[in-house]
Formats: sequence, C-alpha cells, structure tokens
Amino acid sequence: RRPNHRFALRMEAEAALSEPVMARRRSSSVNDDYSVQKTNDDASQSKLAAVKMGYWKDEFLARFVSMSTDDGQLVHRDPEISLGYWARVTVIRQYVDAFLERAGPGAQIISIGCGFDTLFWRLKSEGKTFARFVEVDFSSVTSRKLRVIRRAAAALGGLFREDAQENQHTDLHAGDYHLVGADLRQWAELKSKLEAAAVDWTAPTLVIAECVLIYMATSQSEELLSHFTQAFGNVALLSYEQTNVDDDFGRVMAANLEKRGLKLPGIGACESIDKQRKRLTAAGFTHGTVEDMHTVFEKRLSAEERKKVLRIECLDELELLRQLNEHYSISFAVRAPLYYNFGQETL
Repeated sequence: RRPNHRFALRMEAEAALSEPVMARRRSSSVNDDYSVQKTNDDASQSKLAAVKMGYWKDEFLARFVSMSTDDGQLVHRDPEISLGYWARVTVIRQYVDAFLERAGPGAQIISIGCGFDTLFWRLKSEGKTFARFVEVDFSSVTSRKLRVIRRAAAALGGLFREDAQENQHTDLHAGDYHLVGADLRQWAELKSKLEAAAVDWTAPTLVIAECVLIYMATSQSEELLSHFTQAFGNVALLSYEQTNVDDDFGRVMAANLEKRGLKLPGIGACESIDKQRKRLTAAGFTHGTVEDMHTVFEKRLSAEERKKVLRIECLDELELLRQLNEHYSISFAVRAPLYYNFGQETL
C-alpha cells in the first residue's frame, strides 16, 4: 500500500509519535544526544496537546513540559496523532491495571526509557497500591525529571511513600518510587541501579518499554530482555513500538525518523508481528500476545470511548489513522503463564 500523500507531506512533524523519549544508549555524538532529547520534548508536547484537547486526563504532565515551542508557538497536533497517543495510553493502562489487580500490593513496575512519563503519579492519585515503581532512562533525562520533581515537591513528592533521597543529581529514591539513570545496554550498570532501588527479584514484576527497543540493536534488546527473564522469578513485558516497517508507509516513517538524526539499529525486529514474537521467544518469554494498534483500536478499546474521542476534532477521514495504527504494536508477554494467568496463547 503506497504512503498516503498527506502523511508524506507532514511526516516531519508527526514522527514524534514514535517517542524515543531520550537516549536508550550512550550517544556517539553531541548531535545524536540532542536529536533524541528533542524528540522526547516533541513527544511530551504531543501528549500534552492531546490532554489539553480532552482525549484523556493527566493533571501531572504539564509539570514536565510546556505547551509552547522554543519560538513561542503553541503546540497543536493533527487529530490522527492525538488519537494514536490516546489509543497507546489507554491500552497500556488496561494492561497495567490488569497486572496490578492480579499481582496484588507486592507488585513492582519497572519502566525502561521512561522519559517524562507520569504513570506513577496517575496510579497513585487514583489510590492504586504496589510495592515499588522504578523509572530508568539515560542520566541526562533523569536529571531533568528529578529537577521537576524537586520544584513540584508538594504536588509530585506528596504522593511518595517516603521522603525523597537524591543521589548524584540523577537518581531519586522515595519508598515506592525510584528514578535512576542507566545505560540499558549495560546490564551490570542497570542491575546495580535496580538493586539500589531495592527491587525484589522474586516479586511479580511488569517491565514497560515504550518505543525503546528499536533504538538498540536487536541482539542488544534480546540480551536485555533475556536478563529480565533470567533475573526475575515472575516477570511480564509490556512493549509498545513500531511494526510492519518493511512496506512503503513504514519505510517513509523510518526514513523521516532517520532524517532527524535518530538511528534505528533495532528496526529489523520491527519488520512484522512475527519478527517481534521471535524476539520475545528468543529472550525466554513463552506466552503472550502481539497485536498491531489498528486491531487494538477496533477490538480492545471501548466503542463508546472511541466514538467520544473521534468527535473531539470531528475526524471523518480514518485512512491515515488506520495506516498509523497498523505500523505500531503492543506486546504483552510472560515467561510462563504461572502467576499472571492472563489466559494467553503460546508465542
């Protein structure tokens, strides 16, 4: 299927949907680092633009990102982009809620490549309970996030179980919340940071990776995921990323990301749903589901909510939305269907 002309014309702005959320590796140059940081800011602004339009509620996001660009322009995204983010946020929350319900108060969540995500605060503000929530990203990201948390101590720190303790201006520990800077390609470093966050290697654990794995080589992402399946006794993975990138539309999408200086060393694993399943099984996951976001949008999300968000900006042309959704996927995988019992098929 050939790329939609509207998409090709404005892909430069809409590439933010991929949200790499800062470096998933140590940058080889200052330019690399800046390009990825800028995409984090763009993507966070895209989310905030959708929140301001009423696609979903997030009272915390505005603490981390401004609605204005560097030149003072107010951020607005086309409705397809906002709908894509709505579907992403909604389905991730469905899986997180189901996990917490089954795992109980001893559950822990590890969000790798967290960027400026606000899931911890949204969960806590709604009264959700869990043992710990660990956020991991490049240290230049965590230092920025830590500064925001410090400035908004009453609104953000007030939801921590314990008083916050900082370390090296990049890490923060606060009982049920931990923010740590680490290179995801370096397991020894990451493991030491997880130990500093007092993770329980036997507790039911959900690892969240949103648009992370494509920014490391497939062999590196397999190694990282293998470490998780080997280190934790009960582990699940929730991953959102590109898929079906080996058609015309996908190649345009990838090419525009690379134009922005964003290297995609893991793109080979995103060629198809089948390739993504193979990476999961290679890493030791045994059961789960991998679906493109068009399937999720049509079958997993509430029809009533779909109608509501489609009316926000009166979107009547759904072809671009369908194409975008067909090129992103959500994966939920477990090492074995023991603790979680989600009734999933073998990968």
